[in-house]
Amino acid sequence: MAYRIEYAEREGTLAAVVSGRSTLEQAARIARDIAEQAALQAARHLLIDLRRLGDRVGSLGTLVLPSTSVPDCRVAVLDVHENDPYYAFSEHAAFTRGAALRMFYDPAAALAWLHGGAVSE
Repeated sequence: MAYRIEYAEREGTLAAVVSGRSTLEQAARIARDIAEQAALQAARHLLIDLRRLGDRVGSLGTLVLPSTSVPDCRVAVLDVHENDPYYAFSEHAAFTRGAALRMFYDPAAALAWLHGGAVSE
C-alpha cells in the first residue's frame, strides 16, 4: 500500500493527515509535498498527523524536518507515545535552525501550542 495525504485548513491551521505505509524514499516525498503545500498556503501553523502512517520510525527526521523550512510556521507533529524518544533529534535540529517543531500525542495540546498557548505533556 502506498501513502495518502489529506489536507484541511481550519482556524488558521493547515492539517496534513498521512496514512498508509512509507519507505525512506516515500518519506522524503511526503515531507516535500507537505512543505510545498504549507508554503503555497503561507501556513503559520502546521499540524502533521503521522499516527496512521506505518513503517515511519526510521524516517521521522526525513518526514518532519523539511516542514521547518516554511517561513514563520510552527510545526506540531501528532504521533503515538512510543515514538516520543525519536523526536528529540528533529526538535533540536529545528531549534538550531530557528524553527519551532514539537511532537504531541494529544491533538488538543498540539493545537494549543500551535496557537501560542503554554503546554505541558
